[in-house]
Amino acid sequence: MTYQGARARQCESETGHFFAVSKVRLDNFGHVTHVLWNEVDTKSNSDLNSAALAPVADVVDAIHAGAQVAAVFKGWLPHIPEHTFEIIADLNGGETIALARPSGSHSSSQLDLQNMLLPEDSPRFLRSVNHRGQAKVRHTFAVSKVELDSDGRVTGVSWGKVDTRNNAWATPEVTAPVADVVAALQAGDRVFALFPSTNGHLPDRQFAVAEYDNGLQTIVLSGPSTNAREIHDMDRLSVSKRK
Repeated sequence: MTYQGARARQCESETGHFFAVSKVRLDNFGHVTHVLWNEVDTKSNSDLNSAALAPVADVVDAIHAGAQVAAVFKGWLPHIPEHTFEIIADLNGGETIALARPSGSHSSSQLDLQNMLLPEDSPRFLRSVNHRGQAKVRHTFAVSKVELDSDGRVTGVSWGKVDTRNNAWATPEVTAPVADVVAALQAGDRVFALFPSTNGHLPDRQFAVAEYDNGLQTIVLSGPSTNAREIHDMDRLSVSKRK
């Protein structure tokens, strides 16, 4: 495999390693889980090895180490810096990759990943996402209070459906077991955390499902740790209100 067109540019990273990704595998939320990639010698415009399927964790490690990783689209190669990969947080609090947005662009980089799907994954992905490459969202909910067990895991919530156009509650808040939130997330709903402030509750981070080895399912905040925006910073739900 070779690039279509010139690829020898000033693109070598600090480590001097450059990798090309030709295909990706996505989960139901449009996040990369595996890649088909190989290392490239940018000076000779040649491949250093054959393309191999690897978990996205390998790509994340390479980028953290200073390597540059770029997408190769069939039949042509855009300007390399505009199509390199960057590390983003996934919905489970881990790390995956996405196409870096060109400077000044606000369009979703995930859209282009649909052109890189491994053939066997295309039907499943296209059934589970919309035309913008994101998981279909049925409803949006917000959690204002949480109930925690002795280990700090969420067991219950005070939540309600949100009218995102008017930035208001669409339904009254109710108390519910965390299993209801897990079911909503797995069905494709978005659930945001509300954090207390001097101006009332402010929406910020989204929740994701977490499953433990014993089969217990709960919810955690997606993305990297954020000061004053963790579950323990949220208002607590009184145990008496759940009985």
